[in-house]
Amino acid sequence: MNKRAWWLTAIGVLMTGNSVSAQGDWKLAWSEEFNTDGAYNPEVWEPERGFVRNHEAQWYQGENAYQKDGCLVIEARKEHRENPLYRAEGRRDWKSEREWVEYTSASLTTRRSFSFLYGRLEVRAKIPTAGGAWPAIWLLGKGMPWPSCGEIDVMEYYRINGVPHILANAAWGNDRQYAAVWNSKKTPFSHFTERDPLWAEKFHTWRMDWTEEALRIYLDDELLNDIPLSQTVNGSIGQHLNPFMRPQYLLLNLALGGDNGGEIDDEAFPMKYEIDYVRVYQKEGMQVFKGDAQANDRQNRNRRLRTVPRDSIILSDPCILADSLSQTYYMTGTGGQLYTSKDLNLWTGPYRVAETDPTSWMGERPQIWAAELHQYKGKYYYFATFTNNAVKIDTVRGNVIPRRASHVLVSDKPEGPYRPMADATYLPEKQPTLDGTFWVDADGKPYMVYCGEWLQNWDGTIEKIELKPDLSGSIGEGKVLFRASASPWSHEIEDGKERPNKVTDGPYLFRTGTGRLGMIWTSWIDDIYTQGVAYSESGTLDGPWVQEPQPITPPNFGHGMLFRTLDGRWLMSVHSHKNMNGRYIRVPHLFEVDLSGDKLVIGKMIEGMYQY
Repeated sequence: MNKRAWWLTAIGVLMTGNSVSAQGDWKLAWSEEFNTDGAYNPEVWEPERGFVRNHEAQWYQGENAYQKDGCLVIEARKEHRENPLYRAEGRRDWKSEREWVEYTSASLTTRRSFSFLYGRLEVRAKIPTAGGAWPAIWLLGKGMPWPSCGEIDVMEYYRINGVPHILANAAWGNDRQYAAVWNSKKTPFSHFTERDPLWAEKFHTWRMDWTEEALRIYLDDELLNDIPLSQTVNGSIGQHLNPFMRPQYLLLNLALGGDNGGEIDDEAFPMKYEIDYVRVYQKEGMQVFKGDAQANDRQNRNRRLRTVPRDSIILSDPCILADSLSQTYYMTGTGGQLYTSKDLNLWTGPYRVAETDPTSWMGERPQIWAAELHQYKGKYYYFATFTNNAVKIDTVRGNVIPRRASHVLVSDKPEGPYRPMADATYLPEKQPTLDGTFWVDADGKPYMVYCGEWLQNWDGTIEKIELKPDLSGSIGEGKVLFRASASPWSHEIEDGKERPNKVTDGPYLFRTGTGRLGMIWTSWIDDIYTQGVAYSESGTLDGPWVQEPQPITPPNFGHGMLFRTLDGRWLMSVHSHKNMNGRYIRVPHLFEVDLSGDKLVIGKMIEGMYQY
């Protein structure tokens, strides 16, 4: 039976309520067959973008992956174009010190759409084996930093001391942050080619059998590695938990060079990594977790949710709502998910709570940034930035700008789900806007305060627009309150000269004990993420706004918001913003705040169970 016929049979059986038992007790739970030529399914696969990890040579972009002839093709290409992250001077990392992008490829993940706990994973693929090629089939967990989240490498191919190998690995955490414990089996490529000189020209099947006892990784039914789960327990950073007793999501990628890929053969391009299918089988009692909100709601009721310390959560732009009715704290941010807590230290989640309209300008799977929760007149509102990368609204100085705007969703409950209201848009279609927040001004009217993105105006703005009384839309046009260049503390180096930084980010409004109106907001000092504060001389949003001369938080902390705890204390929620071994890590933190006087005064940081 060919693949298409097999899959149609499987679907038919599943639709009648039975299960496919093609592998004994293992029953088909999830599959991607790649049978339709054209684009891959964006509901399943999310592309990574840019220079991502391991000092690799390629720039990842979704355009390098497509479906053809019954396969998903990940194509690495030799290209030459400007690196948008390049910095000629100042503090740089491996991503920003490269002036040019020389290679492109793709890395696709199911991070938002699908994960599973125990099962049989099968991937049939043909891998490139030229110099520099580093194809992989792997899995990661969520809710903890790497490696405490767990990593399973079902397949890696690269050269070790110049000798090609196929690897089957797992990694987990120890007592040192970002240091992994590895169980790795490295099989020389010659082990396979001695038996079949044409091995590299053929498709092969990688399999992982994942049970409560072990991870067993096979290639064409040959066991490559057998990893007992009794040995895979995290150290103190990972709370002494076993990451392989929690769900993991899939990644398929073709890397080039970097830490392990070796010297790149420029004569081998384009390199093609072809995946025939990805299938997950499970036995009775095993679980899959899909990304739609209704499925998540059911899964959240039927499974034990993760409860983790705040400092073990990776989350950008954390916003906390203290809800007096439920006596619960709700934390959200970038990503469209929610955590709950009773004590601000241990958090349960994440839950997916934002339900957007796929027929709207946001598209089917918008990126969600900098979400905030606000309670207003008996309802709960979700202010967030939504990005539809499929729609381009402008090109400025070589930067293609996608459709991006702040928008408001609503719910009757703090835990959501949050859904769109009446108006399709709140802000101009051709203006990229972000980080919308909520404020009721001295005139008693509600407003959204947001940023006009610097990529278009080249001097970021903070603006206001009036909202309808029920927040279901906007009224009139936006008004600029101030620009990034007004800041005396933020700056950057451009063309060898110091100039004001262009970025405005994360505005949040407050009043001091004396009634003074203030706004915290974030920008950069060179490559250091930094938060400052401004005060309105009129006591209203119209200002004029006077910037304080110095930042108010330590270096690499920013995008703050203020909230009053259930026992009446004022706190600031921010994220730390650090580059750790080539990975940007953002972790929520809390600072004590004194608002009793004429100015906001930041106190000490409140440590959780585990310090960052």
